Amino acid sequence: GGNGGRTRRLVGLWRTLFLFLTAVGVALAVNQILSLQFFAGVALLDNSFLYLLLACFLSPAFLVFPATAGQAGQPPPLLDKALFALCLVISLYFAATGLVSLEEGWEFESPRLAVALAFVLWVLIMEAVRRAGGTAIFVIFGVLSLYPVFADASFVPAMLSGLEQDIMATARYHVLSEESVLGIPMRVFGTLIVGFILFGVALQTTGG
Repeated sequence: GGNGGRTRRLVGLWRTLFLFLTAVGVALAVNQILSLQFFAGVALLDNSFLYLLLACFLSPAFLVFPATAGQAGQPPPLLDKALFALCLVISLYFAATGLVSLEEGWEFESPRLAVALAFVLWVLIMEAVRRAGGTAIFVIFGVLSLYPVFADASFVPAMLSGLEQDIMATARYHVLSEESVLGIPMRVFGTLIVGFILFGVALQTTGG
């Protein structure tokens, strides 16, 4: 249901799709945590696994969280559906190219398509943060994520200054490295937190 105008209730196809992606995300986490190798004995690389979690859990944010509070009682508009699809496709693309990304060092030098998609995904993540966390969180995260762009600017204190990067190199760092989007918080969520949630649900279900 709604949460103070912050979320919308999904019905019909969109609810089914939301539940399907949630189930797939949980199955992926269980598969990775317990090394079950559900997928024909194929072991998922860590980066591909995390991109798949983004596809399952980040993409639906554009359906569940409206762009404005006034849209909370309305079905997802065309823009939200487009952002959902775009986020899903880009995340799946990076999941499919996980091995190539590691082998070719896309974190440092990558094809133009990968850089462009990394930039788009970065923008999508920031928009999802704005919708779910509010404007204040969006501004804080936005300024911090842009830090590499102005790290050597005159207004940055000496103790915080660093080597500047252009906007596309920054996007590549955020999305294609293991230090930002795929950093420790995401890894903890994909393993420990999901594992504890499943354990708690199992205990509650069995009356333990």
